[in-house]
Amino acid sequence: MPELPEVETIKRELEQSVVGLKIVDVEVPVSSVVKIPTNDFVRRVRGTTITGIGRRAKIILIHLSSGDTLLFHLKVAGNLLYMPADVEKEKAQVIFVLNNGYELRFRDPRLFGYVKLISGDVFRSPELSRLGPEPLSDQFTLDTFREMLQRRPRSQIKGLLLDQSFIAGIGNIYADEILFYARVYPARPAGSLTDEEIRRIYEGIRVILSRAIAERGTSIISYIDLYGKKGNYGNFLKVHYQAGKPCGNDCAGTVVKIKVAGRGTYVCPDCQK
Repeated sequence: MPELPEVETIKRELEQSVVGLKIVDVEVPVSSVVKIPTNDFVRRVRGTTITGIGRRAKIILIHLSSGDTLLFHLKVAGNLLYMPADVEKEKAQVIFVLNNGYELRFRDPRLFGYVKLISGDVFRSPELSRLGPEPLSDQFTLDTFREMLQRRPRSQIKGLLLDQSFIAGIGNIYADEILFYARVYPARPAGSLTDEEIRRIYEGIRVILSRAIAERGTSIISYIDLYGKKGNYGNFLKVHYQAGKPCGNDCAGTVVKIKVAGRGTYVCPDCQK
């Protein structure tokens, strides 16, 4: 599933490529991915100009001159692709025809992802209104993180990192990498963490996510960016998908796969305590 670094990569590419362009037509080959009646969706989007791009957690926002906002949730395997109109459609579910000869295409072979059109304050929509803080924002400080953990002392730390209402945008890949960076076992209750461990997790959140954005995300299964290119951070993963390999912290341990918070979890049991 695209997580914060992958979605932030696409958001930045959209800012460079489509802001200021007009949507001259909309095609919806698979109407089930659009969460309002298709005719209304096409009518309200056609003829508008893209005025800005946003991201909240794992969700992409495209602001339109009409005042409406397109909300894209990529879910497990969704993609947004920007390509010339004469390139084969490749089973896209929604196609936005732009006035420069290109198209913006939403494609999800598993049909879990979706597109919404939101009027008014998009941050009051169900997808955004209950989200936790953005982990790379200035408002997300070490003191804030410590206070958040104090309110959930019995919760496993990995489960909290995955909980979008607790902190926004982190998924399975980066939760594993952050906890490995901090040398903290994923099943530890938040209330058992020392101040130093909390500091290392906080630092790991900021460092790992920033590095992953710089490398344009991680492509393990299906993620590609706006131009169809894979992310590069998979070359730097220390534990996630590394079961059976030596520990990336150069200890004597071997990475194993366990289950924590209902998710496959990669850990070095020797150095993550």
